[in-house]
Amino acid sequence: MDALPNTRHRRIAVHRLATVAVALVATVVLVGCSDDSGGNTAFQGLTSDQRVYDDTGESLDSAQSADIAGRLESLKTGTGADVIVYVRELDADSDDTLDLVEELQQQWVAAAGIDQNIAGAILINREPGKGDEARAGIFLGSTFDDGNVPRDEQEAIVEDALIPPLRDGNVAGSLTAGIDRLQSDIRNGPPVTALDRFAAGPGSTWLPWAGLVVALLGLLGVAVLFRGRAKPTVSEQPPSTLRPDHNTEPAFVTALVHRSAQASGVPATVLALAAQDALMIEQDKKPGKFDKGTVRIRLLDESRVRGEMQQAVWAMLAERADGAVVDSAALKKIAGSPGSTKTLVEERLRSSGLVADGTGRRRAALTALAVLGGALAVGGIAVATSGAPLMWLAAGPAAMLFIAGIVTAIAYSRFSVAGRDAARPWEAYRDGLKNAAKDHDEAVDLNSALPDIVALGLAPAFQKQLDAATDPSNDTPLQAFSSPASAGFASGGPVVLPWAAFSGVFVSSGGAGSTVSGAGAGGGGGAAGST
Repeated sequence: MDALPNTRHRRIAVHRLATVAVALVATVVLVGCSDDSGGNTAFQGLTSDQRVYDDTGESLDSAQSADIAGRLESLKTGTGADVIVYVRELDADSDDTLDLVEELQQQWVAAAGIDQNIAGAILINREPGKGDEARAGIFLGSTFDDGNVPRDEQEAIVEDALIPPLRDGNVAGSLTAGIDRLQSDIRNGPPVTALDRFAAGPGSTWLPWAGLVVALLGLLGVAVLFRGRAKPTVSEQPPSTLRPDHNTEPAFVTALVHRSAQASGVPATVLALAAQDALMIEQDKKPGKFDKGTVRIRLLDESRVRGEMQQAVWAMLAERADGAVVDSAALKKIAGSPGSTKTLVEERLRSSGLVADGTGRRRAALTALAVLGGALAVGGIAVATSGAPLMWLAAGPAAMLFIAGIVTAIAYSRFSVAGRDAARPWEAYRDGLKNAAKDHDEAVDLNSALPDIVALGLAPAFQKQLDAATDPSNDTPLQAFSSPASAGFASGGPVVLPWAAFSGVFVSSGGAGSTVSGAGAGGGGGAAGST
């Protein structure tokens, strides 16, 4: 009976030993796999008496390796920087290369037994199978990172010295340029540009104060010019949907509100002519799956045309008519500008004394001051960021001058006091229609207000109401979209077309490489970039 328990214990012990053995084997396999994968990024065989390594075996010949080694020795003798160079094939991006060049510097410190503060590394990862694609990185100890080769200059070494030759597959040229630039930086500091010299001279002495004075005088000029604009004597009126009068044409209404002739005055006049049965709006292209169709205009009765503005629009239509019909393509050309109505509007504005003399010159002066401020701001920022922080004294006010000049040039009214006063009731009318478009409980007579709505650019706000008013099932369609009884066209029907078709013709609704940089865990810094 004692043999059975002993046998069971032995089986349990064997099972446990087997489990432990399997775990050990698995651990060894995982470690082995980890070592294999890490072999792609590890730097093997570093020794204290060798600074140039070509792991590709073909990027550098013996003469090139010797020349680069001599340059590195000269770099150490002349500056104290102990730098290693490593070239290999590896598919790595700029971020990976930055991490790897820092690792190379740390391994070089351990292998050579040197102070990491003076140690440096240059790494080139060539794309496997592609001779003209590579990544390059540099990492320097804190002596140089905190000294004459700061982070932005390390980025410049990568982008300006190491990378360009690599685009032609010239590894030796890349390393030579990088080492020469590094040696010059350590001895003399980063290259000084003409802008840097300017920032250290005038940019840090008299120029900031001169720029500040110019900017302040410019702001004063903007204030004086803008203060001289015409100001209305009539107070602002509350919004209203009641038209101030029934004689002013829609094209002139929008000119009063917007201070000049508008292209929207043409379709507004077309709608007024349609409501008077002078012309008829017909369907040109039937609605499709992806569009609402287009319209054409049939000229009916010129005797129903009233006033100079309607006569001008009628003439524009008649000039492009084929017989009595103006197709959609011609209508789009007419709708693109105010055409001959512009002359009529401008003549009436000036003859009525609504336009002030000299406003064009004042607006041009405000624009010129804005340009001056913009130029001074851009130049001031460039000089300030190049080492002359005092230049911010001028750059800030100059930017204010630019903004003030632009805003006031746009806001400066060309209207006289009489013009500003005449526009007041129409501005209130415009605001009332705009509010009515949002408040569906406020009724608007679309038959009478439609030309004004289009002229003032409010048609998109009334989209739902207009779609409903031109629906074929509507018992009271818009008059402008109904066939006149006198026309005699059987195909007309009660509503010729949906609003969307008319508005579609007339009414508009509104691989380069990169450089990365970072600080190292052991002190110092680096940069890396790509071809």
